[in-house]
Amino acid sequence: MSDSYPKHPREIQVRIIQRDMEDGLVSGIATTAEVALSDKLKDYLLRLGYSSAHISGLIVQLMTKEKVRIDFRDYSERIELVDPEDKLSSAQAMTLLDDFVTETRGGEVEDPDQKKTTTQKIIVQFPKSPRG
Repeated sequence: MSDSYPKHPREIQVRIIQRDMEDGLVSGIATTAEVALSDKLKDYLLRLGYSSAHISGLIVQLMTKEKVRIDFRDYSERIELVDPEDKLSSAQAMTLLDDFVTETRGGEVEDPDQKKTTTQKIIVQFPKSPRG
């Protein structure tokens, strides 16, 4: 934990709603799970790489807007904060991510061949503005 943000990522719960994608369209029945943000971050860091700009965009969107949707080739994930009180500023979200990467990077080595063989499409959706 840092003075910059109140909770460690393992203390922040996120809800993950996952749906299959077929021909670029969401299909099938959604599966829902709640996990610690740290677990989800580890998953994305391993899949997308420690230096991926997508990770910082994802964490800033999630922590400031409380939700984000990520479309992969075969499925789509919507991630949202379980507790709205966990919401952070952009600067706090980046500090949280930087501290987490520094903490976890020690024992894990990124696979350099992974970036050459995988292509992900990530779409960050901003909340719709209220009509007035």
